[in-house]
Amino acid sequence: MNDYDPLSSEVKQDPQRYFRELRASCPVHHHRLHDVDVDRMNANPLVARPTAEFWSVFRYGDCAGILQDPEHFSSREGPGPERLQPLNEDGMLLWADDPAHRHQRRIANKAFTPRMVEQMRPRIQQVVDELLSGLAGRGRAELMSDFAVPLAITVIAEILGVGRERVSDFRRWGNATVAAFGGDQDAIEHSVVAMTELFGFLGELIVARRAIAADGGEPPDDVLTSLIMSDYEGSRFTDDEILMASHQLLTAGFETTSTAIGNAVYLLCTNPSERDKLARDADLVDTLVEEVLRYEAPIEGLFRTTTDAVSVDGTDLPLGAKVRVVFASANRDGSQFEDPDTFRADRDPTEVRRHLAFGFGPHACIGAPLARAELRAAVTSLFGRLPGLALDPEHRPERNDALIINGFRTLPVRWDPVGSPPA
Repeated sequence: MNDYDPLSSEVKQDPQRYFRELRASCPVHHHRLHDVDVDRMNANPLVARPTAEFWSVFRYGDCAGILQDPEHFSSREGPGPERLQPLNEDGMLLWADDPAHRHQRRIANKAFTPRMVEQMRPRIQQVVDELLSGLAGRGRAELMSDFAVPLAITVIAEILGVGRERVSDFRRWGNATVAAFGGDQDAIEHSVVAMTELFGFLGELIVARRAIAADGGEPPDDVLTSLIMSDYEGSRFTDDEILMASHQLLTAGFETTSTAIGNAVYLLCTNPSERDKLARDADLVDTLVEEVLRYEAPIEGLFRTTTDAVSVDGTDLPLGAKVRVVFASANRDGSQFEDPDTFRADRDPTEVRRHLAFGFGPHACIGAPLARAELRAAVTSLFGRLPGLALDPEHRPERNDALIINGFRTLPVRWDPVGSPPA
C-alpha cells in the first residue's frame, strides 16, 4: 500500500480505513520519511542519530509478539520515531531494557498499588464534580480543554503531590513534551524549556520530602513520596531517576486519559443504542470502558528498535530498524475480536480485555488502573449530569494529527443546562 503515509493529516482523519486494508494486504508497512519530516524530527537535541524510515506492524499477533520480545525489540531509543539517546546509562522505564527496566519497574510498581488507586477514587470523583459544576449551567463546552485535559492533568499533579495552584504549569509542561514527538523546531525548543522547568520544580519537592523524612517526619502519602522512599533489594531511585519517572508519568498519563475520555464521549454520542444500554444497566460501565479502549485506542502506537536482523510476518527488518507497534489497528483485528468494527457496550468482558491499548508484556502501562478509574468516573458523571449530552452540530470536532495520538484535539458538545442535576 504505497500511498499510506502515517504522518499525513488526511490519514489521521480516518486511520481505521487504512488499517483494515493494511492488515489484509500489507501487515508490515515500510515508510520512508520525506526530507522535511527527516529534518523536523531529527532537530531534537536528544536525538542520537537520524531516522529516515520506519516500519509499522498492524496485526494483533505480530504486535503482541513484539511487545513480549524485548530481547529483539528494544525500548532504549524511545517510544517515538526518533532515535533518542538515554538521559542516563540505563535509560528509564519506557526508555529502558532489562535488567535495568525490571529493577526500575519493581520500585515504581510500589507507587501504583491497588490501595493508591482506591485512595484516589474519591478525589477523582471530586475533581469531576467540580469541573462539571462549573460547566453544567453553560449548556456548551469544548470537552477536551474544558473537562478531559483539566481532569487528567489535575489527577497526575495531585498524585505527584503538586498543589492545585501549579496544575496549569503541569498542563503546559505536559503539552509541550507530547508535542515534541515528531514536532517542528519550535515544539522541540518548547519541550526542552518545559522539561527544564518541570525538573527544577520537582527537584525542590524531592529535596523537601527527603528533609521531612530525615527529621523523622511523615512526608505526604503520594506517588512522589513512594518513588523517593520505595526500594527493591536495598536499592532506591536516584534523584535523576525520580525526575525521569515523574516526567514519563506526566506525559503518558494525561495524554492517554484525556484522549480516552474524548473518544468515549464521541462513541456514546454517535452510538445511541450503546448509550441506551449503559443508561439501562449502570453495571456495564466497566466493560464499556474496556470497549472504548479497544475500539479507539488513545495511543495509536509506540515504537521499538530491533537489536538484530529479524523477520515479522514474512518481512525482513534490518538491525536498528524503528518499528511502530500499532495498537489501534491490532485492537480491530478480526482474528482476535468478533465483529471488530462494531462498538458494543456489552461485548464479552473476557474478549474485550485482550485489547492492547495499554500495551502488553514487560512494558505494559503502569498507570492503567488509574486511567481506568478516571475514565469510569468521567463517563458516568458526564452522561449522568449533562442531560441530552450530544456533539455540537454547529462546531465540528477536530482530530489530533500527532503521530502517536488516536483521538480528538477538540470535541465541542452541548446539553440541556436547565435539567442538569447537582453532583
